[in-house]
Amino acid sequence: MDFGTQKPSRRHLLQGVGVAAAAGLASMAVPPALSAHADARGARPVPPGKIGFGLYSVRSMLAENPEATLAMLAEAGYAEIEPAYDYGNRTPEQFRRIADDNGLRVIGSHHHPGDFRGERAGPTLDRAAALGQKYVGVSYMDGAETVDGYRRMAEEMNRWGEAARARGLRWYAHLHDNEFARAPETGERLFDVWLEHTDPALVWFELDLYWILCAGVDPGPYLDAYEERFPLLHLKDGTPTERIETDLGDGTVDFPGILAHLRHLGSHHFIIERDQQPHPTRTASVSYDYLRGLRISPLR
Repeated sequence: MDFGTQKPSRRHLLQGVGVAAAAGLASMAVPPALSAHADARGARPVPPGKIGFGLYSVRSMLAENPEATLAMLAEAGYAEIEPAYDYGNRTPEQFRRIADDNGLRVIGSHHHPGDFRGERAGPTLDRAAALGQKYVGVSYMDGAETVDGYRRMAEEMNRWGEAARARGLRWYAHLHDNEFARAPETGERLFDVWLEHTDPALVWFELDLYWILCAGVDPGPYLDAYEERFPLLHLKDGTPTERIETDLGDGTVDFPGILAHLRHLGSHHFIIERDQQPHPTRTASVSYDYLRGLRISPLR
């Protein structure tokens, strides 16, 4: 696997900025050009310390060489990473050392629903705790696509959230397009069943801004009404109406318009992802640069 020529390192500067901003000290530590504060027009940058990368997007590279993969992401400027299913054939302790060596924070991780059931639940939560994560969750749920099925999944999610909270973790579910379909028996939007029947103190959601558009649903009203339920956001670009994915900035997703619905920009984690892997190093670099260049103008 060709890891490509790496750019000059921005890691120490940008990640130092992100830590300061997260602590509320951005004005003391950040050069004016990189300040997390709004500009004269009220437009805000995405906080660099909250920009992450989903490792599913570099899964082949990670399996071959996790050390080089995480180094590449750090050189691109990322502060956070989100593993999916494995840690590049390393133990959680080994993986955390690699992340720490590169100044990367593991913010969350994707697992299969079965990883939270029975005797597999304890080790899954133990691994997340060993990695120092704040969040741990599933990439999908596997119940029936009906109102009753979503209620049963909500009950299960509440139990998993309780178990995660006992370990000092927050449990979340990543969303695709199917959760925003209408229930055949009632016409109710299925995701709304989860919102109603999951405990907001136990269960959070990772809204994928590409997949919700694939479902033909505007994410704005959900962010307006339930912003605190979506601490993690997946940023994937492309042409949702045609199910085509691209790197950030090369597609049609209106990220400035969507993110403008966030009243508390610094309370969210912005995780870049691309399921396809034609040029993963380009995806990482170009997408990061695009997101760092955005300025989000408030709606109100």
